[in-house]
Amino acid sequence: MNERTEFDIIFVGGGAAGCVTAGRLAAANPNLKILILEAGPHSLNVDTHVQPARYVHNLLNPNKLSKSFTLHVAQPTEAVANRNIVVPAGRVLGGGSSVNFMVYTRASASDYDTWEVVHENRGWGSKELIPLLKEIETYTLPTSNFTHGKDGPLKVSFPSDKVNIGHQFLEVAGSYDKERSVTDDWNDFETGNGYGVWAKYIDGETGRRSDTAHYFVYNQSENKNLTVFAESRAVRVIFDGTRAVGVAYVTTNAQSTSKVYTSKLVVLSAGTFGSPAILERSGIGGEDVLSKNGVDQLVDLPGVGEHYMDHDVVLTHFAASPEAETMTHIFHATSEAALQSEVQQWKESGKGWMAHNAIDAGWKLRPSPEDIQTMGPAFQKRWKDFFESSPHKPVVFGGTLAALLRPIVPRSTLADATEKYFGILYALAYPASTGSVHITNPLDPYAPLNFRHGYLEEEADVAEFRWHYKHVREIARRMPLYRGELPEWHPTFPVGSDAASKAANTPVGIHAPKLVYTAEDDAAIDEFHRNRVSTAWHSMGTCAMKPRDKGGVVDSRLNVYGTVQLKVTDMSICPENVGANTYNTALAIGAKAAVLIAEDLGLNL
Repeated sequence: MNERTEFDIIFVGGGAAGCVTAGRLAAANPNLKILILEAGPHSLNVDTHVQPARYVHNLLNPNKLSKSFTLHVAQPTEAVANRNIVVPAGRVLGGGSSVNFMVYTRASASDYDTWEVVHENRGWGSKELIPLLKEIETYTLPTSNFTHGKDGPLKVSFPSDKVNIGHQFLEVAGSYDKERSVTDDWNDFETGNGYGVWAKYIDGETGRRSDTAHYFVYNQSENKNLTVFAESRAVRVIFDGTRAVGVAYVTTNAQSTSKVYTSKLVVLSAGTFGSPAILERSGIGGEDVLSKNGVDQLVDLPGVGEHYMDHDVVLTHFAASPEAETMTHIFHATSEAALQSEVQQWKESGKGWMAHNAIDAGWKLRPSPEDIQTMGPAFQKRWKDFFESSPHKPVVFGGTLAALLRPIVPRSTLADATEKYFGILYALAYPASTGSVHITNPLDPYAPLNFRHGYLEEEADVAEFRWHYKHVREIARRMPLYRGELPEWHPTFPVGSDAASKAANTPVGIHAPKLVYTAEDDAAIDEFHRNRVSTAWHSMGTCAMKPRDKGGVVDSRLNVYGTVQLKVTDMSICPENVGANTYNTALAIGAKAAVLIAEDLGLNL
């Protein structure tokens, strides 16, 4: 390619946030020459991306779909039983929005207010971000909440059938749990302690995934000034002094590096792993990391790659009665032919199992005062320091899964996928533990990163999981559909324990006594979580939007400190965690970035 190929703005990464920013700027400024440099392939009308039910197959088989994921292998730690946890990151146009669970979860308004007030980011509070999120969505569920959008490009829906597991969980929770209620909208930016149906980023009419690639980029095919270079991975930013003037990148199977230049701006939108790595290969980061990798330092920013955050997640499984409506046969179909009748229904009507994600009930929960007394001093301190004065912040969030995820733990006794099971997914909303992500090679963008996740390194996090496991187990075993527990998906309790899992069982009444756990039982629960905790695919924080002297990498206008004409626009900028799945927050970041860039460059929006 001609070395002087030039665009007005280069987006390095076409992830969830990047597509929103690039797409909104392109739509409002059709003469603006924009390039999206995407490391992965296109997702345009690809079944594995647009058909919602395909997401589990994608996530459980990332090596078979290697072009759509980058697998990041973390360093083993004692806190997770010395396992090498793998965190897949979306590598396809649309990023995580093209491969995620499609659950509609919104952060607490106080999360964004914390970004603005505590971390000194003017203009990033809930008053500024909620209107931007309203513009992006069309929310089709019944609600009296004014914070939902009615005519945005991304459709949010909930199916009218095939949801009896989620509905039954909510019915039981509403009767059993006297501390909390089932609400018609637990994603109202305020609820931090309640249950409700879990809306989905799925178009209720077409049955298609609501991703940012299709609704912000591919919908502008007539705009010849919006260009995508797919399967093109950035190596580093090209600088003239400290001004970003271009990007060096490699294409699939290329033998040499190509370069592309910009007249106005480079925007890193390569995600929580990609953006800090590109900065470090470009000479921006801490002296110790750069010198170890033989990179000449351009800007001293020791916060680059630090403060990695996620939502540690665990999955448990239960047996269900025959009338349970489950998706195991879809998620683990023996062949493509076995799905054809469902695929045909989806194509004709946008309905059926292919338009589902199997996650129909959700919750955000905080422990009661009585619970807190049982959770130990580490959590009690965490409660006092972080949660107590913030009633809108949940401690844990989770949901039901109307399926068995078989490949994670093989179960030889299951001859086929026709038996009925359901699962419960639960994640820590604000883990106290954090990690880091750094390069191991100065030039190779494919080299593995030095990745430390930090999961369960703080005892407060362990206590949160222990409490929540006990709580949702009580709800599950009261569901009329409940028929027992899959022992390999539960703690290995001591022999003779009254809390031991039972593979075959019957539900108990709403008012039945709770299970009683001994100290040895609690230790078994903790061991189970250390052996099973994994990623929620919610990585963030490695290019934090904070003051530079507090470990920040970008300022409140997303400019990388010490540089000119270089911004970051993705989940890596989060200065603090959010108590929700991260897609909605990525949308907020993308929309806000478009506003800031338009203001900085005098563009329309």
